[in-house]
Amino acid sequence: MDELKTSLTKKYGDKTDDYMAAVKKAYPNTATPAGYTDMDLSFRPMAIKQANLKSGVSGAAPVYMYLFAWQSPVNGGIYKAMHCMDIAFQFDNISLCEQMTGGGKAARALAEKESSAWINFARTGNPNVPGVLPQWPAYTEKNGATMLFDNQCTLRKHHDEDLLKIVAAAVKP
Repeated sequence: MDELKTSLTKKYGDKTDDYMAAVKKAYPNTATPAGYTDMDLSFRPMAIKQANLKSGVSGAAPVYMYLFAWQSPVNGGIYKAMHCMDIAFQFDNISLCEQMTGGGKAARALAEKESSAWINFARTGNPNVPGVLPQWPAYTEKNGATMLFDNQCTLRKHHDEDLLKIVAAAVKP
């Protein structure tokens, strides 16, 4: 953790402690140095911007924001929640991707939940399936409602807002 803090200080300076606190607030289970750096800080701000724009259009279909946070146990966890890992869960095909998902009980349970939401969204335009996930309201810029898909799925509102502000302020033009 000391090496991590030294590295982060090069980027965030006197905001390093704020950055680390914001990571813990956004992702409370963060426990390892890699947990403070191995997350999407590039695409996520653009996804939020796009969701804010679309959700603000009168008469447009509702927006449902999600973040796939499930960590693959394969190869000592090196894959984490990498880009596109969620596709196997959305289509409940994790058995076809066991080399990436591990195909364990937790993966199967999450695939059942996530695929149920995707099926209902395809049928109705709404991902809510009673008793499967927490109530998932449509996203708006004001509510910041985001479903976090993990072993324990949770609905959070603006969960990473503080973190993304610190990261944006550290980007030098």
